Amino acid sequence: MKKWTTILISGVAGIILTGCTESKKATAVSDPVDPDVIAYPLDTCIVADKKLGSMGKPYVFVHEKRQIKFCCIGCDDEFNSNTEKYIKKFDLAVEKNKDASSKINTQTK
Repeated sequence: MKKWTTILISGVAGIILTGCTESKKATAVSDPVDPDVIAYPLDTCIVADKKLGSMGKPYVFVHEKRQIKFCCIGCDDEFNSNTEKYIKKFDLAVEKNKDASSKINTQTK
């Protein structure tokens, strides 16, 4: 009986752990629901610089017409403490993406 209990517990633990590893990866730039909101320009967390999706589903919200993504909710305190720093980082990434996009468009013409 003890042997079956051990096998059963091991099987359930295996199923649970397998389910934890299946997470969808976030895309670098996503389309916001509101057309007035600027889409997130990075494929990493704006605070921790970790790959989005590496810690599960990213935390997504809108701040001052900008779509912001964190690798986890834990980055919220740091963002709120240094909001200006991260908004500047966001805006620089948007400009960099625009420059790269316009370069590609110019080369293909």
